[in-house]
Amino acid sequence: MSEEISLEEPSYSLAYRFNRILVPIIPKPHAQQAIDVAIDLAQRYGSKIVFLHIARSEKDYSIEKVKDMLKTVESSGIDFDFKLRTLKPGETVASEIVKELSESKYDLIIMSTRGYYGATALIYESTSIAVAIAANTSILILR
Repeated sequence: MSEEISLEEPSYSLAYRFNRILVPIIPKPHAQQAIDVAIDLAQRYGSKIVFLHIARSEKDYSIEKVKDMLKTVESSGIDFDFKLRTLKPGETVASEIVKELSESKYDLIIMSTRGYYGATALIYESTSIAVAIAANTSILILR
């Protein structure tokens, strides 16, 4: 006879599956959703979160906006790091995210999207779709 699991009982197997999570972020309102989901996973399962921002230059105005967004993470008390990458000629945000995946081990990527899908996503060069195709790990795309 199999043992029944209560719906109220947390599933700690997720804690072993998603130890290290990458969250690429941009200073847009839809990015907050990915931050909130990452905080929730970290609080429930002890996941280590790495927030990644890809800037156009080291003086990009978006860097300070992203740091302001991460103040909610600081107040949550979770274990996290912040990485900043700068685009070089010929690189894209998606290629930089994939490069980060190849340089460090991650168990999950959490990304938000503007909501494009299918052919529309390809036309508008969706970063989340490009990463999903090239990722070497699980990916959670939030709409």
